[in-house]
Amino acid sequence: MLSRLSTGVRSSSRTIGGRTAISSSSASSSRSASRIAPRLAATGAITTPIFRSQIPSLFYTTERVLNLRSGKKENEALPKTVYDPSRETENCGVGLVASLKSVASRKVVEDADEMLIRMSHRGGVGCCPASGDGAGMLFGMPDAFMRAKAKEALGIDLPAKGEYAVANVFFPPENSDVLKDCKAVLERLTKQRGLEVLGWRPVPVDNSMLGQDPLDSEPDTEQFFVANNSKYSARDFERELFRVRKMAEEEAAAMLGPESG
Repeated sequence: MLSRLSTGVRSSSRTIGGRTAISSSSASSSRSASRIAPRLAATGAITTPIFRSQIPSLFYTTERVLNLRSGKKENEALPKTVYDPSRETENCGVGLVASLKSVASRKVVEDADEMLIRMSHRGGVGCCPASGDGAGMLFGMPDAFMRAKAKEALGIDLPAKGEYAVANVFFPPENSDVLKDCKAVLERLTKQRGLEVLGWRPVPVDNSMLGQDPLDSEPDTEQFFVANNSKYSARDFERELFRVRKMAEEEAAAMLGPESG
């Protein structure tokens, strides 16, 4: 039901950990593989067999990619980044994009989107190519954007930055009674914690690229605006928002089942 309540004021970086995978796109014979093996070894790539075939799957370590992109030799100092070769792992891909000057900008989000696209090989995909295990971005509160949308949808001026929060709330689809009950729970708990309910905004979505499986379970999404009218400190405000979230999840699970909490 409830995704996240956040007053997030964070910046984003241009550091990509993990490995860059390059796979051959067509079948190769063992003879072809043997011909290119010396060339692959010269590039510093790690070669591993895919299942029992002779098709090589190439993995360049991030360290090697930095070497190649900077034009430096392997024994030369790498460009300064927060990358540490000792932290190489084989788990899901995670990237960070940030403004080192802590300045919010659209470019940070555009760079993060590009990075997400390039990491598609790290995500799980079902038999339908348009259905996967989900991926996305977490970023700081877009204050100017939220102010414009609150004015447009609710006709209100939001409090100062850091004095309000916005939750992305996911409701069971096409069920007005459940929608009403879930909203009532969230509003009641918010008021109990001394916070002010400002209103709700339906979120416009573009689901044209989704496969049938995610379409069948796509939730109704709305944003819930909350104000810190009790003048909690920033830390205490975050704590109260977290409490509202956890209590709402438990009540939703009791009403709709554990998978809805």
